[in-house]
Amino acid sequence: MRYRLSILMVIVLLAVSACNLSSQPPSEEPVDNVPPADTSGKPVVTIVTPQDGGETVVGQQMFVTADATDTVGVTRVQLLANNQIVKTVSSESASGQREMNVLLDYTPRVEGTVTLQVIAFRGALQSDPAQITISVRQETQVTQPVDQPTGVPVIDPNDPTCRALTNTGLNFRAGPGTNYAIITVLPAGTVVPIVGRLGDNSWWQVQQGINIGWVSASFTTQYGICGAVPVVQPPASPTSNVPTSTLTATPTLTRTATPIPSFTPTPGKPDLLVSGINGPTELTLPGVVSPDEPGATGEYTVTITNTGSGSSGQFIVAVTVVSGDQSAEIGVSNLDPGQSISLTAELTFTDAGTYIIQAEADSTHVVDEMSEVNNVGILPNVVVQAAP
Repeated sequence: MRYRLSILMVIVLLAVSACNLSSQPPSEEPVDNVPPADTSGKPVVTIVTPQDGGETVVGQQMFVTADATDTVGVTRVQLLANNQIVKTVSSESASGQREMNVLLDYTPRVEGTVTLQVIAFRGALQSDPAQITISVRQETQVTQPVDQPTGVPVIDPNDPTCRALTNTGLNFRAGPGTNYAIITVLPAGTVVPIVGRLGDNSWWQVQQGINIGWVSASFTTQYGICGAVPVVQPPASPTSNVPTSTLTATPTLTRTATPIPSFTPTPGKPDLLVSGINGPTELTLPGVVSPDEPGATGEYTVTITNTGSGSSGQFIVAVTVVSGDQSAEIGVSNLDPGQSISLTAELTFTDAGTYIIQAEADSTHVVDEMSEVNNVGILPNVVVQAAP
């Protein structure tokens, strides 16, 4: 009888516990309100100006400003117009920047609707595109002009003074190299006159107020008439002034230690990027074609940057007129990580029309790279007009 009573009491206790568990109040914060964790790991980019739905004029330069962020570092930002790359701005740091503000220029050449996209990269990993749509019209038809960023002056391509426009926040240095001291940082959109250059056009000597210093050409857009800019001898490379000292220690104990095996780090791979193509986008054929003037000739500067972690070795850069018969091949001996080089190619057009200039780094595919997706850059809508 005692066993039956004990079993009955246990059953009653279990039933009461089950009732208490089922009657507990719900949580004060629903699970749905908990913000999801960010597992994408991708960079994030937003377009600041212009606003979606604006209008601009055929042949008129406009600027797109964007902010890109990444938990590791944004290495470059690209602007695309109707899925064609029109501008690439790389970070001055090989490891990228967690916050990168950029100013990207674009000049539409034909009427119609243009979809502009900005994409940020961390190496080969890209963000979701930020996107706006603008209408390109003749000047008399524009009713809602695009809003342009404040503080950026109107650029005159026929300005007799050669100038540089910074595409991102850029170090203004005492000499042409990252080993020189930083005088200040020029914000994106700063326009400074170019007073000198290196022989390969990789660095500009510019004047900011009363200061004269150097900026990397890879992060600027060149304007004005620049044929007479002189080649300048750079200042002496800075050296360390830290004194060295010799310490003499009195040994107190001699031990035989097991040698630690040496470790040789495996070198990283390079990543070649066409970070810019600059040159005239409007040319006029001569009235009379002759051996001295076979056509309209333009000088185009192609900037190649190694955004990887290893040296490239020798490679070829091919500059080609798409759907044309002009091309040039330029050899590069080597690019170290974070290093850029600007190359110049002269292209001659013999027929009127609209062309695309394409530059391909490592066109013969001899470099083992981290990624091959960024080896090609284009300069679209190069208009060659017939003689007047």
